Amino acid sequence: MAPPPIAPRRARLRAAAHEVTHVERHELAPVTGLITAIPVAAIFALGLALSSTGLAIAAAVGAELIGIVSLSAAPRLSLPLALADATALALSALAGTLTVANPWAHVLVLVPLCYAAGLLVALGQTPAAIGTQSIIAFLLLGQFAGSWEAAVRVGGAVAVGGVDEVLALMVLRLPPSLRYQRGRLVRAFEVVAALAREEASTSAIATLAVLDEAEETLSSPALFGRSDVRDLRALLEQLKRVRLELTTIAGLRARLGTPSVAGPWLAQARLAVADVLEEVAATLRAGTAPVTSPAAEALAEALARLAETPETGHDVVVAQYATRLRALAGQLRALRLAAGEAVSGERRAWRVRPAWRRAEPSDARTALALLGQALAPSSSAGRHALRLAIAVPLATGLALGLHLARGYWVPFAVAVVLRADYASLWRRGAGRVAGTAVGAAGAALLIGALRPDLALDVVLVTLLAWAAFTTWTASFPLGVACITGLVLVLLSTSLPDPSRTALDRLVDVTLGGAIAVASYLVWPSSAEAGVRRALAELFGSLRAYLGATLDLVGGRSRDAGSLAGASRAARAAWGRAEAAVGRSVEEPSSSRFAPASGRALLAVTLRVLRATHVLRLEAERGARVGSSAELDALAADLDGALAHLAARFTGEAPEAPTSLRARHDALVARLAGDPAGAVLASHLDELVDALNAAIRIADDAAL
Repeated sequence: MAPPPIAPRRARLRAAAHEVTHVERHELAPVTGLITAIPVAAIFALGLALSSTGLAIAAAVGAELIGIVSLSAAPRLSLPLALADATALALSALAGTLTVANPWAHVLVLVPLCYAAGLLVALGQTPAAIGTQSIIAFLLLGQFAGSWEAAVRVGGAVAVGGVDEVLALMVLRLPPSLRYQRGRLVRAFEVVAALAREEASTSAIATLAVLDEAEETLSSPALFGRSDVRDLRALLEQLKRVRLELTTIAGLRARLGTPSVAGPWLAQARLAVADVLEEVAATLRAGTAPVTSPAAEALAEALARLAETPETGHDVVVAQYATRLRALAGQLRALRLAAGEAVSGERRAWRVRPAWRRAEPSDARTALALLGQALAPSSSAGRHALRLAIAVPLATGLALGLHLARGYWVPFAVAVVLRADYASLWRRGAGRVAGTAVGAAGAALLIGALRPDLALDVVLVTLLAWAAFTTWTASFPLGVACITGLVLVLLSTSLPDPSRTALDRLVDVTLGGAIAVASYLVWPSSAEAGVRRALAELFGSLRAYLGATLDLVGGRSRDAGSLAGASRAARAAWGRAEAAVGRSVEEPSSSRFAPASGRALLAVTLRVLRATHVLRLEAERGARVGSSAELDALAADLDGALAHLAARFTGEAPEAPTSLRARHDALVARLAGDPAGAVLASHLDELVDALNAAIRIADDAAL
């Protein structure tokens, strides 16, 4: 394989260097770090007091790994996934302990374990983290060789440590995260509201600068996969569209002639738009959504008066002005709903979510279908699984052949550095090696200078765990450095020469990182192809869900189970698309999907998904309008729009419908006077707006 061009290679090296040295100060979370670290220190101290040193180490490592995956799944980790992680860690430690005395058996068990762990990338970020942690438990905790009874004790200690961390995170409510990012978004809402109040000739350059700042704040690759960031990004995308509408309205305001009958109502509606934006800003700032919205009521009243004004139907500029205000009203309804969801109580606390949801057969079928697709070597997850299944056992064999004292750190490094995409491999690889170097050197100096006893070991474990969890989302290398120090302090309680252990780990991790990079370069994945597949699947899933929902709206009977299954399939497809776009963001420009287009499509498809879900809920509560030519025409065009968008990512696309807005307006006229129709029309308005935006994004990006 030819080496990458010099210029892109230098750019990636600069990006890796920036990743290693950069600290997102606003992401430092000392309170979160302390709450997450307490169970690790507590189970370690309890293990030392009640059991052996080895079991205390195993329990502390189990708690530490659960703590890390809880941060990766922020702001919430489901209880089933948390317990699945604890179980996987315990079983992996048990298998590693039973086979470590027989190198051939140890390597043979690693092959299917690594392959299965690699396939979990297809299910999302948190399952992928659980797979990697299972390999870590096998390699690291499997070093306590012994009998069946000893192996069961080690596995049990890991499970106890993991459950200890899970229970603590269920009980303790961690503080809300993303305060800085939320503050930047609040500021963006305030300046757009101010723009709505300004004279028509006012420049929007200052507003654009604030929006760009908010977008940059929310665009860190480290934030991908977090549900709280997802909601804030969606709000920002909607706010940017509001700003465009206000710019269009400013042009229409400049064209208005002499004062007219419609003038006061146009001005009242525009000022009500500003008031609604300020209400949304207040919602985000306070963290609670108001029960009523006086500004939204004032906007609705002004629009109703405009509709009754004869001038609105005869003056072209006034008619266009009123049309834009009505479009804004629909967008603002969606904004208020999304802001309420973003600050809901379920998302404000960063914790393990204790609620169980009854497993549905379709959930298992969806997961199995995804894993079945990942079995194909052409898929990103399939290639990652095969690379892991080959590279980690080979690294284990190499360490055995070189007679390295603690050679299990070599395959350990391969497992944690190797990623399914090139950019994460470089960033994480550089960060892992740099963090390990700093952590190993610091731990060696610390242990050598203090020569701690068991009591001081507990204090050091507490401090290092707190530092690791505090910095984990702010700087991956710094978090790795603290985790390295933590693990080495834990091991120092049972190893005679911890300073030598630190040096060995640095050398071994460097070697493992090199093996990981080489294994990826031999057989790389295509990030852009993965994004295109994920987006095509997403638009196809949305098409099926929306079609079933519109059947229900039109009075055609739909099975509740099939609707729920379509909803879950669409949500799962959105999550996979988000993960694919997130992996592609930092790829070399020659092989990545355009980051701005990917993020914009994620935001607009989230709007489609939410609007469809609300339509379905309203229809299930009885808000149905019966079949009509207007509804059937709109449903056909919505279906055609989603079919067009899905086909854009698989090959030649059919012509996109251009009549969505006209179809919607015809349906609104048909449903005039029908209370249920008015409710449904508002959500259909959001769907039309979102799909038109998606088509524009695809066209502008020449997809």
